[in-house]
Amino acid sequence: MTLQTLFREAINALRLNLLRSALTAFGVIIGVGSLVVMSAANSGANKLVERQIADQGTDALAVRAAKVENALRRGAVVVLTDQDANAVRELVPNIQYLSREVYSKVTLVAGNSSWITEYWGVDASYEQVWGVKLSEGRFFDEAEVRSGAKVIVIGATVARKLFGTASPLDQTVRLGTIPVRIIGVRRKRGSFGGVDEDNFIILPIKTARAHIPNSEMSTARQLSLIDMKVSPGANREKVKQDVLALLRERKHLRGAQEDKLDVIDLTQMVELLNTTQSTLNRLLLATAAILLLVGGVGIMNIMLVSVTERTREIGLRMAIGARRRDILRQFLAEAVTLSVVAGLIGLMIGLAGSVLVARLVDWPLIIPPLGAAAATLVSVSVGIIFGYLPARRGAGLNPIDALRRK
Repeated sequence: MTLQTLFREAINALRLNLLRSALTAFGVIIGVGSLVVMSAANSGANKLVERQIADQGTDALAVRAAKVENALRRGAVVVLTDQDANAVRELVPNIQYLSREVYSKVTLVAGNSSWITEYWGVDASYEQVWGVKLSEGRFFDEAEVRSGAKVIVIGATVARKLFGTASPLDQTVRLGTIPVRIIGVRRKRGSFGGVDEDNFIILPIKTARAHIPNSEMSTARQLSLIDMKVSPGANREKVKQDVLALLRERKHLRGAQEDKLDVIDLTQMVELLNTTQSTLNRLLLATAAILLLVGGVGIMNIMLVSVTERTREIGLRMAIGARRRDILRQFLAEAVTLSVVAGLIGLMIGLAGSVLVARLVDWPLIIPPLGAAAATLVSVSVGIIFGYLPARRGAGLNPIDALRRK
């Protein structure tokens, strides 16, 4: 019997019990679909992280007072100020660019539309520190920072919420109580760690301090962050330690009080994200493996039932000349056909799910060929492994006993 004939008969046998075959294949379908979605999600997330690192670079650091995000900590409050930023700029070597930053929430109004977003009041050097790239317009310069010019750069989400598909460049919007002009739109960045990286506006720090009340700031010169870019070739870790040592000295922090200053290091954030993602992947892999195991056991049970139901057929085939290996191949072909069909359906569902997930979380859609190939190989393996025992049982029947059995 040729291989083609073997699988054609297997398909006919499975069609006779279509509902039972479909229910049996359900576990394999879900398992393979999960493998494909997980593989695509992992690739898409990695690509997004690589792209954002390329956008921002790995030489940027930011220091903030722990009090800002950890208000429940006990002890004296640490506040970063303009004087601290100036000290870091003057005394710590190997800092190429430095920018002060204040941030909070604000309502932006354009015509009849309004949108609550986060504002970042910064120096002009912020553009170099974080490698800001614009899709339209320009970033503000140092003269506009010194004069407190009423200009802003907006993120892609803010542009979409207020202006739809129209260009927001040179439009005037109301920021709190003052009119400001949009001079630039930052290139779309997507989500990072579940946060929309396009929902913000950037404006000169002097403008922000003069026109946007910030209840978190206890003094006029208080800062939310000190952003800095390490000089090319310098040791980032050494620069980080030098900055912390200087600020601890200025704030009279000793020993256990060191944790009142936090350093935002993009490299560490990426490592943390990768660790979290790796843990999630292992969890999903375990879930997919369990589903495939359940699907495989289901196939084995159904094939055992099929062998029992078709005992007389097996006896008859043997009586007219079929060898034991023909019976073995027949039932093994049915098990493999069932698992491969289930695997292909799971693959299609997985592809559709990958597209849906990529659109929902706004990251690149990447379906690695290796993942799809692995899913198909796994489904074939499930059919062979879990179909072998029933096929062997059928092939081991005595023809006379099989013919006598009702």
